[in-house]
Amino acid sequence: MKHCLFFIFMMSSLNAFAVQNDQNRLDQINAQYEEMAYSLEEPLVIQNPFSRNELSALLKFSTPEESTIKLTIQKKDGTPSLSYSFNEFKSEHTIPVLGLYANHLNQIQIEASNKNKEKQTSIITIQTPKVNKRALYIVKEKKDTQNIFHYLHDGIVFDEDGHIRMSFKGDFEMLYYINGELIAEDRNLGLIRYDLLGQKKQTYQYPENFVSFTHGLTQKPNKNFLVIGSFTDKKALFNQKQAQTQREFIIEIDYQTGKTVNVIDLAEILNPDRSVIIKSDTQNYGLNNWCHINSVAYDAKDNGILISCRHAGLQKIHEKTKEPLFILSPHKGFEKSGRNGQGPSLEDKLLTALDSKGKPLSLKHQEGSLKSNEFKWPTKTHDAKITKEGYISVFDNSGAVYDKNLVTTRNSNAQVFKIDPEKKTVQSVWFMPLEFYSASGSSVIYDTDTNNVTVYASVILDNEQIGWGTGRLLRFDLKTKEKLFDAVIYRGGETYFYGIQSFSFYPKEEK
Repeated sequence: MKHCLFFIFMMSSLNAFAVQNDQNRLDQINAQYEEMAYSLEEPLVIQNPFSRNELSALLKFSTPEESTIKLTIQKKDGTPSLSYSFNEFKSEHTIPVLGLYANHLNQIQIEASNKNKEKQTSIITIQTPKVNKRALYIVKEKKDTQNIFHYLHDGIVFDEDGHIRMSFKGDFEMLYYINGELIAEDRNLGLIRYDLLGQKKQTYQYPENFVSFTHGLTQKPNKNFLVIGSFTDKKALFNQKQAQTQREFIIEIDYQTGKTVNVIDLAEILNPDRSVIIKSDTQNYGLNNWCHINSVAYDAKDNGILISCRHAGLQKIHEKTKEPLFILSPHKGFEKSGRNGQGPSLEDKLLTALDSKGKPLSLKHQEGSLKSNEFKWPTKTHDAKITKEGYISVFDNSGAVYDKNLVTTRNSNAQVFKIDPEKKTVQSVWFMPLEFYSASGSSVIYDTDTNNVTVYASVILDNEQIGWGTGRLLRFDLKTKEKLFDAVIYRGGETYFYGIQSFSFYPKEEK
């Protein structure tokens, strides 16, 4: 234990040192700026200022009068230009340039507008290097011209014309884009927070005995992090025997202080001994991996945390009372709960599946043992999300399950559901059976502003070639189900990018 604590102390000290190094680098840039007069026409340009985001730059300059600034990265090969307005009137300007094209002489337009609406414009150029893509990204089909960016959880951003627009490098196992920042997750140590230019802002240390799963991370409205993982000293009752469990905890880490302020133990809330999707005590994702949380999403309307468990369905849990608000899963195996099986039945928390007319489906449908063209319970779920209107999107990996009476599909599915939390009902809003099977990871993103659904399959193995697997990125119109975009993502061998997120380089991009 002393060696472990010493290691954690040393790593924490090194991370704090790295944060200070980045602040020193920023101080150096500011000192360089003070040495000369930099203007709109000849700004100070620092490419990749923190040596992490190769397709970024920092501009610093002054204007004779207080002005707002509009930055535009001119389009390449038909890709829409990327613009953003900094609307605060200033005479000293520090402007992040994000989303540059790789291996390209980027044309950057800077427009200054004073309080009399008089404008001055300057054009600068930034030559970017080739980058190690770490992926082959091939656009197969594109039917519209929206300026859409996709973020892969390795710090890579592509536009829908196939251009790489960010390649972020750092010490992480998984890197998430959350609320305009990048959050690195290290399985054994904790979190690191970066801005999009690459400056390391803060580190967060995990509590003792906690190991993250590097599979899912989100923030609450107060910016606190919700992290999923395991406490290595926890056990539960499986087949009348006590055994260690894994991947069933959510911890809340304070954004400002780094302290752990809440712990949610799903094994105390659900039934660890439920053998429906998998047999809880013997299966090939790690012994007693009964739950396998892979995503969390927060809903401020009811203080609920939506949890995707690959082996236990979808649940929404109240963050304070730890009570289930609802469970979206086939109605099997919820007769008891708790680590020792002494907790109450959860059957009153189960959502009732409705058909397209709002009528409850039959008992066999509720149990998941009868197929319906209007509703399918998702199994082996990934990346559940909540829209602002309350819809739930989820990737249904499907495939083989332990209970042979449970209806599944050979290929995976993308799904969107409508939940009535008061009536405890669920209705299918959008169901897309896919032409491939993705056993791991994968994402579904429902954008209610555009009525588009983006579907990402992490890994589709080639049955004819050993060691070959690809990802697939699709975008559909929700109402017509027309496919608007189709791309293949190849990482190398059977390795894959776990998930994908919608991405914005600036708070609001102007078309």
